[in-house]
Amino acid sequence: MMASNMSDKLLTIITVTRNCARTIERTLKSVAPVKSDDVEYIVVDGVSYDGTLEILEKYSGMIDRFICEPDTGIYNAMNKGIAASRGRFVLFINGDDELIPDGVKKVLSILPDCREQIVCAATLVAGSETTPPFSYAPVPKRLMFGDSLPHPSSFIDRQLLSRFPYREDLKIASDFDFFLRAFLAGASFRIVPYLSALHHPGGVSSNHKRRKNEVCLVLRDRLGWQRMLYYQAIHVFIRGMRKIAAWFGMKTS
Repeated sequence: MMASNMSDKLLTIITVTRNCARTIERTLKSVAPVKSDDVEYIVVDGVSYDGTLEILEKYSGMIDRFICEPDTGIYNAMNKGIAASRGRFVLFINGDDELIPDGVKKVLSILPDCREQIVCAATLVAGSETTPPFSYAPVPKRLMFGDSLPHPSSFIDRQLLSRFPYREDLKIASDFDFFLRAFLAGASFRIVPYLSALHHPGGVSSNHKRRKNEVCLVLRDRLGWQRMLYYQAIHVFIRGMRKIAAWFGMKTS
């Protein structure tokens, strides 16, 4: 599918689904308050069979483009959504996460005059019985150390996504690969102090071992072994110094 050159919308929101019946309705309800003539909504479904399609049908009035066909993985489906989009910026929200409408509306207010290619707000990560919720704030320079940006609150120029499509050979870290490639290519970033998404941990992205392996693969591919080891050594040093500083702080308090 060829990407459209049209940008007659300000923002395209894309949700990729497959068997998300338990969570998709909360996603749809969170998108509804930010839908407008300038905001299109695309859903790409990988032929769900658990009731997801029936829920999507209930909300068909707010979905501008619905693609339902087999895919080879989440990043293949995301690339399909990009190719079908007409917005100047693109925002992905998974079928088990939610937008925070007030934060999204604040970002929307600055997008018309925005010259940066990636606008990053923060994502609130939901807590659990053992972990409190926390804000995942974007720090682009930490991409070199293997830290990604909060994908559900990153508003990305569509032409940049067409230039650097998501790698479909990766299962978890293709968003990190995209952000790192954009950073190395000199893409412009704008950080805004808003919470615009709520992420519920779980699913394939919670496989920390696999994510670590894929991140290392991306760093090696994009930086080369020498630069990767150089930045990893700096990262380890900084973490060690922070632990020492925290220890001394505890000793003197």
